[in-house]
Amino acid sequence: MKTRRGRFLVLEGLDGAGTTTQASRLCSWLAARGRKAHLTAEPSKGPVGTGIRQILSGRLLGTGGAPFDPRALALLFAADRLDHWESEIRPNLEAGVDVVSDRYVLSSLAYQGVTTGDAPWVTAINGRAPAPDLTLFLRVRPAVALRRRYAATAEREIFEVPEFQRRVHRAYGRALGGIVEAGERVVEVAGEQPVDRVAADVARAVEKVLA
Repeated sequence: MKTRRGRFLVLEGLDGAGTTTQASRLCSWLAARGRKAHLTAEPSKGPVGTGIRQILSGRLLGTGGAPFDPRALALLFAADRLDHWESEIRPNLEAGVDVVSDRYVLSSLAYQGVTTGDAPWVTAINGRAPAPDLTLFLRVRPAVALRRRYAATAEREIFEVPEFQRRVHRAYGRALGGIVEAGERVVEVAGEQPVDRVAADVARAVEKVLA
């Protein structure tokens, strides 16, 4: 018998929206239903993704110690995504394993769309990344998301600035409209609810995809 392809499920939202927590909870929920599930994230743990994480943390700078060029960073995200797909996501899906990713293309459309000032170009360079079966967007106000991040860790990434997060929040709204128009399946979840209620809403949305 041919193995049924797994489902590709993506959690999206601002830093502090709860994507990491909910991605882990979703994997546990899938496993409890007897499904094989694989948890992953972007930037990936591959060679390009590892470099991106160093850039985001400020440990890796551009030539001569200058800030890393946002267009170059956008290209790195797109390259990491394709490598992530080919080396980790696609093989698991083809083996019948559900893949849950903490961030994917939508993050680039929002974050790199803001940093480069060229959202259409960012969309174009990510055009070869296959669409998920479902994107779950955790809607959280920027002030709430940042407050959560600051409470969770003393480490700061280059994007964790109030005004920048407000701009990304608006960019997410535009990007969501674009992928919905393109026919992708998106469900928005109220991310400011208690963790268990968010997880329940996520599970209900995923049930419809599994049916």
